[in-house]
Amino acid sequence: MDINKQIEAKLQKISDVEKERESLFENFEANKNKIGELHYEIEILKLQYMFLKRQQLDAADRTYHIVAENIDSVKSINETCIGLLQKRLIEDGFGERLQQEKLI
Repeated sequence: MDINKQIEAKLQKISDVEKERESLFENFEANKNKIGELHYEIEILKLQYMFLKRQQLDAADRTYHIVAENIDSVKSINETCIGLLQKRLIEDGFGERLQQEKLI
């Protein structure tokens, strides 16, 4: 699957999980554990999305040298976001899962 389709699929998955999580708030007390699980699932999906963006930016950098400066700025922002999200997920106990999914 090409990178753009992978990105679209990942964004759709994020949207689907967000909708599932939203629906659980109708009965918060009964669903609070599942709401918490889905929160972290969304965070991991976002990290996976950022890794896909990294691949997309690397490909664009090799293809479109004219916009290299702009791509470098976006890459820098993306890398900062990846680092912050990795740090937060590790602090919250998801380091092993990130290693399993090769997200660190």
